[in-house]
Amino acid sequence: MSTSFTDTPDSVLLPEPNWQSPPPVRAAVEVPEPMSVVWQGVEHPVARWDVHGFTLQAPIPRIMAPGRGRVFDVTLLIGRGGTRIEMRVQARVQDASDEQAPTRYAFVDLDRAQSEVLHRIVDHVVSDQGMSLTRLLNETQETRAAREETGERMRHFRTGFQLSLAGAVLAAAGLMTWSSFSTVKARYAAVTVGATSLSVPVPGMVSAMTVRPGQVVATGDVLGYVRPSNHEDRLQALIDRRQALEAEQANLRARVGAVQQLAAVSDPVAGTERSRLEETLRLAERRLSVERATLASMQGNGLPTAARLRERSRQEAVVLQAEADVLDVRSRLDRAARSEVLAPMGVMGSELRGTTPTLESMELRLDAIGSELAVLNQREERGAYGEPIVSPCDCTVQQIDRRPGEWADPSDQLAVLVGAEAPTVHALILGENARSIELGDLAQIELADGTALTGHVARMNYDAHWLGYAGLQDNVFAADRYARVEIVPEAPLTAPVGMVASVDVHTDRLLGTVRTFLGL
Repeated sequence: MSTSFTDTPDSVLLPEPNWQSPPPVRAAVEVPEPMSVVWQGVEHPVARWDVHGFTLQAPIPRIMAPGRGRVFDVTLLIGRGGTRIEMRVQARVQDASDEQAPTRYAFVDLDRAQSEVLHRIVDHVVSDQGMSLTRLLNETQETRAAREETGERMRHFRTGFQLSLAGAVLAAAGLMTWSSFSTVKARYAAVTVGATSLSVPVPGMVSAMTVRPGQVVATGDVLGYVRPSNHEDRLQALIDRRQALEAEQANLRARVGAVQQLAAVSDPVAGTERSRLEETLRLAERRLSVERATLASMQGNGLPTAARLRERSRQEAVVLQAEADVLDVRSRLDRAARSEVLAPMGVMGSELRGTTPTLESMELRLDAIGSELAVLNQREERGAYGEPIVSPCDCTVQQIDRRPGEWADPSDQLAVLVGAEAPTVHALILGENARSIELGDLAQIELADGTALTGHVARMNYDAHWLGYAGLQDNVFAADRYARVEIVPEAPLTAPVGMVASVDVHTDRLLGTVRTFLGL
């Protein structure tokens, strides 16, 4: 391309070239990151700062201010707390011609590392705090003042909120402190129920369990079987016992049949014999009366000659013989009467002694033998399982502690049987601490599975050992130093008997209620 120049008249005006003006220079981004300037030992807060300089919130007093145009060393403190950055730089007044007290200062000869740190801080504030670069570039004094006013109001609100929060924390701390003084902690607690602890009748291996937890059983129901170590010997002893009872039963039945037959036969014979003896007794008594009358006539008839005396002696002997006959007949008649009474009882003799077997005693023995044989037959039928484990009451099976195949002793707990009572929580508390507990005090319960419950103290005893309950192991060390407290939960308790629990008893009912309401 070539350019040619021609002369033109002066009246002709050439168009002025359209030069594009350079873009205005944008100010550096100022950030509100906290900064303070230390000059001569005094810390001056900075309102805004950028990578080129900083603006103080208030001018430095004239007596301490550096001279205009003078370069001076200052210490920059950027940030708050333990992350505060300290930097030693040089600065001077940015506008030396300003007659007013200066507040804007510019950095002089920053090192590369110092400039890099300032740039990184500005980038972090712009990116992490979500500040708009356009807003920072276009920010005016009015918007800055409005933002500072808003920040001041927020600081007042934040201060009030912090004071309220601190008051609430102090109140909660005081409540917790007072509650700790009015709270009694249990040494040990567990789910307990009024129950009967069932054990095996003989030591041995549990061969079978015929019930499940929650099943209702009646008195005499078989809950399971245990096979003792000498099971074969016991089974043989049962067989021998059954055979002996069967032999005795057969013997007694034969004797009862014979006695009944003899009693049936002896009834008419006994009646005839009694009639004959009664007739003989009447004749003997009549003969005795005649002989006595003859003897009386001899005693009053004339003088006592030798012949009369001999006759009287013979007559007296006859009278004595007649009296003996009467006594003999009377004794025979008495024996016959007793025989008639004892014959239906199975006594063939005329005497009844303590060891004399009667028909009634033999029949009772037969009934007893029949019952025992029935039991023995059942035990023989169940001989493959072993000895039966029988329920002692009408109750519900709460839990079973032994499985088939495990060894069990009579001192071990096989199962827990409960009645209609609901389970509660029993706790052991030191006796000296239990003195401050009253019936009805609120208690907080936390079971081992994490379940939290509330309850109240229902009963208390300064004896750690309570009979008729299962669940709480009261054989702790120095058990005589503990009191036992029964706590009834407000909600139904479904945890298994024996589950360990943590119990806190609140002696101050108001604080206990507040603490429970707050969930502390």
